[in-house]
Amino acid sequence: MKRLLVIVTGIAVTTHSMAQEKRGPFQLDGTITGKNSGYVHIRYGNGFYMEDSCAISNGSFSFKGMLSEPVMATISGGSDDGYDFYLDPGKQTINVKSPTFKEATVTGSASQTEYMELLEARAGVNQEMAPISHTLEEANKQYLNAIQARKSDAELAALKSKTDVARSRLLPLEERFRETTYDFFRSHPASYVTAAEMRLFVSYMKPDDLKSYISKMAPFLQTSIYGQELSDLLEKLQNGAPGSRAQLFSQPDVNGKPLTLMDFKGKYLLLDFWGSWCLPCRKNNVHLKDIYAQYKDKGLAILGVADNDSRPEDWKKAIDKDGIGIWNHVLRGLDPVKFKEDGKPQPGDIYSMYGVHAVPTQILINPEGVIIARFGNGGENYELLETKLAEILK
Repeated sequence: MKRLLVIVTGIAVTTHSMAQEKRGPFQLDGTITGKNSGYVHIRYGNGFYMEDSCAISNGSFSFKGMLSEPVMATISGGSDDGYDFYLDPGKQTINVKSPTFKEATVTGSASQTEYMELLEARAGVNQEMAPISHTLEEANKQYLNAIQARKSDAELAALKSKTDVARSRLLPLEERFRETTYDFFRSHPASYVTAAEMRLFVSYMKPDDLKSYISKMAPFLQTSIYGQELSDLLEKLQNGAPGSRAQLFSQPDVNGKPLTLMDFKGKYLLLDFWGSWCLPCRKNNVHLKDIYAQYKDKGLAILGVADNDSRPEDWKKAIDKDGIGIWNHVLRGLDPVKFKEDGKPQPGDIYSMYGVHAVPTQILINPEGVIIARFGNGGENYELLETKLAEILK
């Protein structure tokens, strides 16, 4: 396999892949600027995490452990602040600045070198996005507060216009950010950073796109822990893609009454994946009410699936404040405590069943139980939802 990589991608990639395939112990020797005593803490892993701490002695510290493959690690002084970096098997050094631990220099990690290359490539567009993202966040908050305060239609329209303008400015920058990242994926098919970072972009990919990226990764990456997770994410995404049969589930509704997918047999069912904490979702609720009023008598049902398992009271309040109790609602079915402990998919999680990794997302199911459209995460633009409904529910 390594010989083939020499022919296809050159010596530099081959040397890196040989280094990254080595599994075994790591040693991280560190120095800290501005602190001569106390403790340094480290957390590292993928799914299953290890935590360790080390006393600072004369401004120095050292960690040792075992790794099966490069992983993301966080080093900190014990607070919420910290520095994220890639930790490889082998010997590395790090110099961090106290007290925030937000600045550090790492040497000896091929993965960290590549990660810094990716961050540098995205730095320009990140700088452009920051003020616009802040403006959009503030505009969304004002709009949500106005909805909850039941402001007039004219006031809501003016505030919505502000969010639409900020969003329209942000969209092309977000696209540049993703394309910069995808360029890295394409040019680094043998990098663990590619496999690890790709998991964060699944929500923007359609199944065929994700499948193509996975197939072009180096074989050892496809069988790595990251690669196996990507394959599982692809399977879930395909389960929630048009043409697939809808996955069956059963969950108590907002009133505690059992609700199953079969309860909507014979109707066009729109699964609306949302959360009370999600400002775009709350804004979409206004539009969904108009859609429901227009098509409910023509065979459309809506089922809200909320990512609120850890805060169900906020879920119920949002349903009441947004006036969306006119359709059915369930929680996604996630055990927040267990998920925090191991980060693994859970059998009853509706989001996992349909490959939903970001909200808002809508999935449209026909009366025969087949998915015919997906909007938002992993699908078409949300704006096309109404066009699709007008097409099938004339």
